[in-house]
Amino acid sequence: MKFSVAPWLTSVEKRIPALKTLQRLVSREAGSALVEMAVALPIMMVMLTGIFSFSMALYQKLQLAEAVSNGGRFLATERGDTDPCQNTTNAIYAAAPGLSQGSVSLTYTIGTQSYAAGTTSCPGAGGAANPNMTAGGNATIQASYPCSLSVYGMKFTSCTVASQITEVVQ
Repeated sequence: MKFSVAPWLTSVEKRIPALKTLQRLVSREAGSALVEMAVALPIMMVMLTGIFSFSMALYQKLQLAEAVSNGGRFLATERGDTDPCQNTTNAIYAAAPGLSQGSVSLTYTIGTQSYAAGTTSCPGAGGAANPNMTAGGNATIQASYPCSLSVYGMKFTSCTVASQITEVVQ
């Protein structure tokens, strides 16, 4: 039995030019993929950075809301305290370590008495307990915090996150 190599060799020789053409096409496609990536990557990075920036503003909002909620529960139990607003402010700051204390603006309303924004103290007269802290009365805390949405140093907008809670004084 004899084996003939000629038919196989002939088919390989015919395929070699086709392989060279295929290699040229593949190298062109690889170059086009690089160009597509160069165009798409900056757009994708801007979108991802924008999502991150928005997520940071949302995180600040959630942290402020949780801190104000904790502060409201704290203020509701401070009826006999001489300065319930100062102690509540300290509790709010402690509950929001990721927020700058100097940027948090607080407004207290105890009973019918409203204390101006930025006031963190509401003592009673002569070192006595605050007379507005009556059992069954309302105590309200309003807080706001500035935020900004920026991507790669380009500031798109400034925003303010805010939270409010009203609790019944115990």
